Amino acid sequence: MNRSQDVLKFYFVHIIVAVITLACFLMNGPMRGGLPLDTTLAERIVFIADNQFLWSVSWCVWMASALGLFVFCTILADELKPSFLRVLGLAIVAMGIAPDLIAEVIYAFVMPKLITQGLDQSLIQMLEVLATHLTGYLGNGLYNIGGMILTLVAIRQRVVVSWVAAWGVLSWTLGILLSIAVALGSMKGAEFFTATSMVLSTLWMLVFAYKVLRR
Repeated sequence: MNRSQDVLKFYFVHIIVAVITLACFLMNGPMRGGLPLDTTLAERIVFIADNQFLWSVSWCVWMASALGLFVFCTILADELKPSFLRVLGLAIVAMGIAPDLIAEVIYAFVMPKLITQGLDQSLIQMLEVLATHLTGYLGNGLYNIGGMILTLVAIRQRVVVSWVAAWGVLSWTLGILLSIAVALGSMKGAEFFTATSMVLSTLWMLVFAYKVLRR
């Protein structure tokens, strides 16, 4: 039974990685024009108004990514022996889901609706800032703090070998730096840490699948 569960978890990790990779592709490509990276608010409003379906669907992919990350952390926690820190780490990750999904709903559905209604740009900007901090600072921060705790427990319990452990710690650290960049209002820094943390973390998920779930 345990073997069949490991096989199921192994393939689930691949699906999660595929969804997160798609979300990153969408953010760096088709939906980039609506993000506060290298455009003005007026340009972003026009982009969202002209690409509402793409914009909303892309954020739905990010919602799936958020749930996928929680599933991965559940898989990671399942490999650990029962302990307070295991429960704490997974609970902190779970706490990140609500602000993250709220932010993505604002991005995907609330902002486009208000833009269509032609409401004042200051309101759109306020929602954009709120959503950015809910997902990029609060949600992301909780994910990475919780994930870091789970990884440190895995190291202490010798679930992962040293180089896999170091890879995981680095991935979560970059994610925490992303939250700090968002809190400081550095969108260029946030873009850099998003790219590096996502690349390293998705690769680490695959390494974890092959080194732990298939051992």
